[in-house]
Amino acid sequence: MPPRFTHRKSTTGCLRCKARKVKCDEQRPDCGHCTRHGVTCEWPTLKPRMYDPDKSKAVTKRLVQPGPRPSLPSPELGSMRILEMRLVHQWVTETCNTMSSAKVPAMAKMWGVSVPKMAFEYEPLLHTLLALGAAHRSTLLPQEASALRPVYHGYIDSAVRKHRPVTASLDNTTTDAVCFNTVLLSLYTLFLRSEPSTLPYDPPVMWLTLAQGIRTVIKSAYEKLVANNSALCPLLFAAPDVWRSPDREQRIYNGPLKPLQFLLHYRPEDDGMDKETLEVYEEAVAYIERFYIAVQKGEEDYMLRRMFCGFPPVIPQAYIAYVAARRPRALVILAYAFALIHEHEDIWWLRGIPAREVEGINGIIPAEWKWLMVWPLHVIATGSAQGQEVPIPRTSTVLTGMSTP
Repeated sequence: MPPRFTHRKSTTGCLRCKARKVKCDEQRPDCGHCTRHGVTCEWPTLKPRMYDPDKSKAVTKRLVQPGPRPSLPSPELGSMRILEMRLVHQWVTETCNTMSSAKVPAMAKMWGVSVPKMAFEYEPLLHTLLALGAAHRSTLLPQEASALRPVYHGYIDSAVRKHRPVTASLDNTTTDAVCFNTVLLSLYTLFLRSEPSTLPYDPPVMWLTLAQGIRTVIKSAYEKLVANNSALCPLLFAAPDVWRSPDREQRIYNGPLKPLQFLLHYRPEDDGMDKETLEVYEEAVAYIERFYIAVQKGEEDYMLRRMFCGFPPVIPQAYIAYVAARRPRALVILAYAFALIHEHEDIWWLRGIPAREVEGINGIIPAEWKWLMVWPLHVIATGSAQGQEVPIPRTSTVLTGMSTP
């Protein structure tokens, strides 16, 4: 008979490993066995114990009586459980304070208190917080980055997989958590643009799409959230207002300064510019013009980052389709957005991204559109858009598409 090898029994393994009577490696969210077999990994829930004063007195009486004391096993935490605790601590002590809106006290409490509380009731949100905590930690401790990368990728995969089915049917018990998770998933996809890549440049369509989804999800439950005084209310009432649908006239910028109108009229034949297409671009350019003026006024960094993150939820969905199709006008407008936030990128989830996006867009647009990239590239090179006037083309340039000298 071959020798039997003993191993320490796992008491906190997943339900499937316990049923199969095999040792679980306790890797969360999916252990090694379940991952290898391609099955759902489920974990036992902790059952709360009710306090019984009579039993407590009896236990106390036994403890004070002399006599032999049995040896009790010392509780042990697996390495993955410790990592999860560390990542939750990372979120509540540091990462939550890096959200664009956390400078506002009500929103700081929302991100640091309300969101973690919801995460313990809605697993996809918990996994997103763990992923963001790991991603943030990887930027603070470069020596841990390679070990943390598979951790935050694994948690976000689990979060997305379990989040998608819930968004189709929101109810009163999950609406707040689903909305918060949608916002944070969008932030995570933006952070991913900072990771090194050997692939050719591709526009940030995933980020734009997920960020647009914030508006879709919140709009569907807006009245319910407000009526129930949702924990999300500080975000709902903050500027920019992307959750309600004002008239188009209100969305179009009508200030005295309209510095980017030339983006609408250069080479209209490249877009087959009809009325509907022009309206899509008008809304995108109007938002960037507001953003440009806020930068020139010297608004605070956190306010400008909020304006930048508010761009995808506000713009028409068709604009994102134009970016995906690599229409030059849509790409140039996006490059101006990234150039405007470049000076204010000093936050872990945005750092280094504006320059990569502007340079990437410049590398894929046609030659006849290159002159429109001179300003964004100059901003990236000099480090600031404040005080940098955009190039105002001659009328003939706008109409004919000829390069400026």
